[in-house]
Amino acid sequence: MIKRLLPCLLVSLLLVACKKEKKTVPPVIYSVIGNWNLYSYQTNFGIGVNATVTQYPCMGYNSLTFYTDSTSSQNYTGIDTCFVTPTHIKANGAQNYGIPGLLPLASTWHQKGNNIYMTYPGNPQKVPGVVSLANNGKLQITFKDTITSGAHTYYITSVEVQQ
Repeated sequence: MIKRLLPCLLVSLLLVACKKEKKTVPPVIYSVIGNWNLYSYQTNFGIGVNATVTQYPCMGYNSLTFYTDSTSSQNYTGIDTCFVTPTHIKANGAQNYGIPGLLPLASTWHQKGNNIYMTYPGNPQKVPGVVSLANNGKLQITFKDTITSGAHTYYITSVEVQQ
């Protein structure tokens, strides 16, 4: 009896000890180096804005470039001022989102995984963004910034698409 029980016990122990390990696939880390264009912009500041390049093609002239030395630069390349408004009327709550002829805005950035953190001169607060793959197969970065002023909290969400 013991002669039969011992081999069965050994086989059982081997089966338990030989469980297959679940291999985890490391997440894909996307590179942000290169040129990106603004795709959408949303804020609750003023009377609020929720706009895309489909509505306002001039928004696409806002370009953001990430360099390998952890610096970045934003520039508007349009020939006319880009007005983004909640009602499509320049005089009613108009916010410009691009003025021709301005010097590029320098910034620095760092990346942890697919999280990007932008820092602008004179503002120690980091603006967080997340890099992801959009439905169209292009990379996008969604930046979400919040600013508290008095009793109000304002948000700005912008989406940049890699070119």
